[in-house]
Amino acid sequence: MIKEEIKVYEDPKALSKGFTEFVLKLLDVYPHINLALSGGTTPKVIFDHWAENCKESIDWNRISFFWGDERCVPPENVMNNFGMTKDHLFDKVPGIPNNNIYRIHGENEPEEEALWYGTVLKSKLMQKQDMPSFEIVMLGLGDDGHTVSIFPNQIELWDSKDICVIGEHPETGMQRVTISGKVVNNSQYVVFLATGNNKAEKVRDIIKNRKEYLNKYPAAKVNPKRGYLYWFLDAEAASLLE
Repeated sequence: MIKEEIKVYEDPKALSKGFTEFVLKLLDVYPHINLALSGGTTPKVIFDHWAENCKESIDWNRISFFWGDERCVPPENVMNNFGMTKDHLFDKVPGIPNNNIYRIHGENEPEEEALWYGTVLKSKLMQKQDMPSFEIVMLGLGDDGHTVSIFPNQIELWDSKDICVIGEHPETGMQRVTISGKVVNNSQYVVFLATGNNKAEKVRDIIKNRKEYLNKYPAAKVNPKRGYLYWFLDAEAASLLE
């Protein structure tokens, strides 16, 4: 059985506050948190909230930042997840130590970068079952049911034995370095962050009928065996759950 909790908020701003409280509670328990970030609109709202309201209230020395996936473009490209986080969070919060930021180099050769980032995760994170284990992984939910950068047409990558693999966007062909499903499911807290009406259908499908979609949506395969799964949703994303 999945240990799962669903939290619904009025709007993305309220969700950002709720997620911040969640992180602060875990900082009461863990001396240090290794956090895998995601890209997308919801994390951007959270990063803005942190930059505006949490410069002092979060002990930034006790959080290390990693990424669950990265598009294979340089940081100055608007598609780059690290670049977005830098613009919305790192550049605005001087208390975040550079030594706590471990980015995926989207400008490097993808296969080499996937191998390199796998070694980074192996050396920096606790190991469980011979795989790196994050304290928290933030996940987005694609309109097609993808999460991290594992897409439905490459769903077999989810069970790769590698720490990091290369996903490819089914329409644009853009390559992305991404952690595998084994790393996602080896985490202690996995958190889906979803906002907006366009997410409602997939949220409902996965929460209500997960087994039906196990071989269709990578996001349905999220099942932290020794950890916890949380859904942080706004009212629109949760609108089909009633």
